[in-house]
Amino acid sequence: MDHIEQVSTVMFTDNVYSRLGRRTFWLFLYRKSSATIAFFLLAILVSSVHLFYAVPVTAKPIFGIGGVVLFVMAIVSAIFSLSSAWLSYKSYQFCLTPDAFKLRHGIIVEREIAIPYHQIQNIAIERTFAEQIMGLSRIIISTASHDDLNTPHEDESKGILPALDKHFANALQAELLKRSDVQKVIQAKI
Repeated sequence: MDHIEQVSTVMFTDNVYSRLGRRTFWLFLYRKSSATIAFFLLAILVSSVHLFYAVPVTAKPIFGIGGVVLFVMAIVSAIFSLSSAWLSYKSYQFCLTPDAFKLRHGIIVEREIAIPYHQIQNIAIERTFAEQIMGLSRIIISTASHDDLNTPHEDESKGILPALDKHFANALQAELLKRSDVQKVIQAKI
Protein backbone atom coordinates (compact mmCIF):
# COMPACT_ATOMS: atom_id res chain seq x y z
CA MET A 1 0.00 0.00 0.00
CA ASP A 2 1.59 3.27 -0.99
CA HIS A 3 1.61 6.51 0.99
CA ILE A 4 -1.49 8.06 -0.64
CA GLU A 5 -3.56 4.94 0.00
CA GLN A 6 -2.43 4.80 3.64
CA VAL A 7 -3.40 8.43 4.21
CA SER A 8 -6.79 7.98 2.61
CA THR A 9 -7.68 4.92 4.75
CA VAL A 10 -7.51 6.86 8.04
CA MET A 11 -10.98 7.88 9.18
CA PHE A 12 -11.73 10.57 11.75
CA THR A 13 -14.80 10.55 13.96
CA ASP A 14 -16.12 13.88 15.18
CA ASN A 15 -16.33 14.55 18.94
CA VAL A 16 -14.24 11.50 19.89
CA TYR A 17 -10.93 12.07 21.66
CA SER A 18 -8.00 10.10 20.29
CA ARG A 19 -4.57 9.32 21.73
CA LEU A 20 -1.33 10.02 19.90
CA GLY A 21 -0.45 6.37 19.21
CA ARG A 22 1.60 3.66 20.91
CA ARG A 23 4.93 4.70 19.42
CA THR A 24 4.56 8.08 21.09
CA PHE A 25 5.04 6.47 24.50
CA TRP A 26 8.48 5.22 23.43
CA LEU A 27 9.46 8.69 22.27
CA PHE A 28 8.32 10.18 25.59
CA LEU A 29 10.31 7.50 27.44
CA TYR A 30 13.37 8.21 25.30
CA ARG A 31 13.12 11.93 26.12
CA LYS A 32 12.76 11.34 29.86
CA SER A 33 15.40 8.64 30.33
CA SER A 34 18.67 10.60 30.10
CA ALA A 35 19.14 10.69 33.90
CA THR A 36 18.46 6.95 34.13
CA ILE A 37 21.08 6.18 31.51
CA ALA A 38 23.60 8.46 33.21
CA PHE A 39 23.05 6.76 36.61
CA PHE A 40 23.44 3.29 35.08
CA LEU A 41 26.65 4.26 33.29
CA LEU A 42 28.07 5.86 36.44
CA ALA A 43 27.12 2.79 38.48
CA ILE A 44 28.92 0.51 36.05
CA LEU A 45 31.96 2.78 35.99
CA VAL A 46 32.20 3.15 39.79
CA SER A 47 31.55 -0.55 40.41
CA SER A 48 34.18 -1.70 37.95
CA VAL A 49 36.90 0.90 38.59
CA HIS A 50 38.76 -1.41 40.98
CA LEU A 51 39.03 -4.07 38.26
CA PHE A 52 40.86 -1.81 35.81
CA TYR A 53 42.95 0.42 38.04
CA ALA A 54 45.18 -0.14 41.02
CA VAL A 55 42.84 0.88 43.82
CA PRO A 56 44.01 0.64 47.43
CA VAL A 57 42.36 -2.16 49.37
CA THR A 58 40.88 0.31 51.82
CA ALA A 59 39.08 2.18 49.01
CA LYS A 60 37.47 -0.90 47.37
CA PRO A 61 34.46 -0.97 49.75
CA ILE A 62 33.77 2.70 49.01
CA PHE A 63 33.61 1.98 45.26
CA GLY A 64 31.39 -1.04 45.94
CA ILE A 65 28.96 0.93 48.10
CA GLY A 66 29.05 3.84 45.64
CA GLY A 67 28.19 1.48 42.78
CA VAL A 68 25.26 -0.01 44.70
CA VAL A 69 23.93 3.45 45.59
CA LEU A 70 24.18 4.54 41.95
CA PHE A 71 22.39 1.36 40.78
CA VAL A 72 19.57 2.05 43.28
CA MET A 73 19.38 5.65 42.05
CA ALA A 74 19.26 4.36 38.46
CA ILE A 75 16.38 2.00 39.30
CA VAL A 76 14.45 4.79 41.06
CA SER A 77 15.14 7.09 38.11
CA ALA A 78 13.97 4.38 35.68
CA ILE A 79 10.71 3.96 37.60
CA PHE A 80 10.20 7.72 37.66
CA SER A 81 11.01 8.04 33.92
CA LEU A 82 8.66 5.19 33.03
CA SER A 83 5.76 6.54 35.08
CA SER A 84 6.35 10.11 33.89
CA ALA A 85 6.43 9.00 30.23
CA TRP A 86 3.26 6.93 30.73
CA LEU A 87 1.41 9.84 32.36
CA SER A 88 2.55 12.23 29.61
CA TYR A 89 1.40 9.75 26.97
CA LYS A 90 -1.98 9.24 28.63
CA SER A 91 -2.55 12.98 29.08
CA TYR A 92 -2.31 13.96 25.39
CA GLN A 93 -5.57 13.64 23.48
CA PHE A 94 -7.07 15.41 20.50
CA CYS A 95 -10.52 15.66 19.00
CA LEU A 96 -12.03 16.91 15.77
CA THR A 97 -15.38 18.61 16.20
CA PRO A 98 -17.55 20.11 13.47
CA ASP A 99 -16.24 23.61 14.31
CA ALA A 100 -12.80 23.22 15.95
CA PHE A 101 -9.76 21.08 16.62
CA LYS A 102 -9.42 20.35 20.36
CA LEU A 103 -6.20 19.43 22.13
CA ARG A 104 -6.21 18.25 25.75
CA HIS A 105 -3.04 17.63 27.77
CA GLY A 106 -1.56 17.99 31.24
CA ILE A 107 -0.78 15.73 34.14
CA ILE A 108 -1.41 17.88 37.21
CA VAL A 109 -3.21 20.75 35.50
CA GLU A 110 -5.21 19.66 32.48
CA ARG A 111 -5.43 22.19 29.64
CA GLU A 112 -7.85 22.01 26.76
CA ILE A 113 -7.29 24.19 23.73
CA ALA A 114 -9.92 24.62 21.04
CA ILE A 115 -8.67 25.95 17.73
CA PRO A 116 -11.51 26.98 15.41
CA TYR A 117 -10.88 25.79 11.87
CA HIS A 118 -11.36 29.28 10.44
CA GLN A 119 -8.38 30.55 12.51
CA ILE A 120 -5.94 27.91 11.27
CA GLN A 121 -3.35 29.35 8.92
CA ASN A 122 -0.80 26.56 8.69
CA ILE A 123 -0.40 22.92 9.68
CA ALA A 124 3.27 21.97 9.67
CA ILE A 125 4.78 18.53 10.09
CA GLU A 126 8.25 18.29 11.64
CA ARG A 127 10.42 15.25 12.17
CA THR A 128 13.57 15.25 14.29
CA PHE A 129 16.16 12.54 13.73
CA ALA A 130 14.82 10.48 16.67
CA GLU A 131 11.26 10.87 15.37
CA GLN A 132 12.33 9.77 11.88
CA ILE A 133 13.91 6.63 13.32
CA MET A 134 10.73 5.83 15.25
CA GLY A 135 8.42 6.65 12.30
CA LEU A 136 6.84 9.60 14.12
CA SER A 137 5.97 13.18 13.22
CA ARG A 138 5.16 16.33 15.17
CA ILE A 139 2.23 18.49 14.03
CA ILE A 140 2.31 22.23 14.66
CA ILE A 141 -0.90 24.16 14.06
CA SER A 142 -0.43 27.90 13.61
CA THR A 143 -3.37 30.23 14.00
CA ALA A 144 -4.10 33.78 12.97
CA SER A 145 -2.87 35.19 16.30
CA HIS A 146 0.51 33.42 15.86
CA ASP A 147 1.73 36.12 13.43
CA ASP A 148 2.18 38.67 16.22
CA LEU A 149 5.69 37.98 17.51
CA ASN A 150 5.13 40.26 20.52
CA THR A 151 2.50 38.03 22.08
CA PRO A 152 3.68 36.91 25.53
CA HIS A 153 2.21 33.40 25.27
CA GLU A 154 3.42 32.01 21.98
CA ASP A 155 2.14 28.48 22.71
CA GLU A 156 -1.42 29.77 23.10
CA SER A 157 -1.54 30.77 19.46
CA LYS A 158 -0.73 27.31 18.18
CA GLY A 159 -1.43 23.70 18.93
CA ILE A 160 1.30 21.09 19.02
CA LEU A 161 0.85 17.36 18.85
CA PRO A 162 4.29 16.16 19.99
CA ALA A 163 4.31 12.84 18.14
CA LEU A 164 2.03 10.85 15.89
CA ASP A 165 2.61 7.94 13.56
CA LYS A 166 3.98 9.38 10.32
CA HIS A 167 1.07 8.21 8.13
CA PHE A 168 -1.52 9.22 10.71
CA ALA A 169 0.09 12.68 10.96
CA ASN A 170 -0.14 13.10 7.19
CA ALA A 171 -3.81 12.05 7.26
CA LEU A 172 -4.56 14.43 10.15
CA GLN A 173 -2.80 17.27 8.32
CA ALA A 174 -4.88 16.59 5.19
CA GLU A 175 -8.10 16.48 7.23
CA LEU A 176 -7.29 19.73 9.06
CA LEU A 177 -6.34 21.42 5.78
CA LYS A 178 -9.65 20.32 4.29
CA ARG A 179 -11.70 21.48 7.28
CA SER A 180 -9.85 24.79 7.61
CA ASP A 181 -9.90 25.40 3.84
CA VAL A 182 -6.14 26.13 3.78
CA GLN A 183 -4.13 25.36 0.68
CA LYS A 184 -1.23 22.97 1.22
CA VAL A 185 2.02 24.50 0.01
CA ILE A 186 4.44 22.10 -1.62
CA GLN A 187 7.95 23.27 -2.40
CA ALA A 188 9.31 21.99 -5.69
CA LYS A 189 12.97 21.01 -5.66
CA ILE A 190 14.78 22.49 -8.65
